[in-house]
Amino acid sequence: MRICLLNDSFPPVIDGVANTVLNYATLLTREEKASVIVATPRYPGVNYAEYPFRVLPYKSFDIGGAVEGYRAGNPLAVRTVSGMMEFHPDVIHTHCPVISTMLARQVQHETDAPLIFTYHTKFDLDIERAVRSRFLQKGGIRFLIENISACDEVWAVSKGAGENLKSLGYTGEYTVME
Repeated sequence: MRICLLNDSFPPVIDGVANTVLNYATLLTREEKASVIVATPRYPGVNYAEYPFRVLPYKSFDIGGAVEGYRAGNPLAVRTVSGMMEFHPDVIHTHCPVISTMLARQVQHETDAPLIFTYHTKFDLDIERAVRSRFLQKGGIRFLIENISACDEVWAVSKGAGENLKSLGYTGEYTVME
């Protein structure tokens, strides 16, 4: 099986979702359960060749005070999308409803591989912290829900996370993966 993982954070960023993607890719590779490729925004000075799986870092920029320590990836990362398509994934699994899911949707469109999204955290709170305008907050949440709704399957890390997703306007089904 060939699995393409995407996330908007990855080491050197240390957060729960970055750790999940790193551990997931490492375990699948080490246990020889799947061939894995990870697409993530590029962080300056990081050697991505040290991982036991292929990492496709794509152009990114510092988002500074909006979300300290994180970088935003380029949603038009054509070479990255091409690299993921050349990998011929059997499954595309994205862990962030922003740039990662935008790129995943492009790959799915070209490959017809099923697209899974895992909802890890309350992105609405992140948007509220980063954006002051209520109008823009609502637009950002609407964008996230549209991206999530385009996925073939939606998984939530807990019942509470799934309920939060529903409270934001998501009307589809989700599976709790505890």
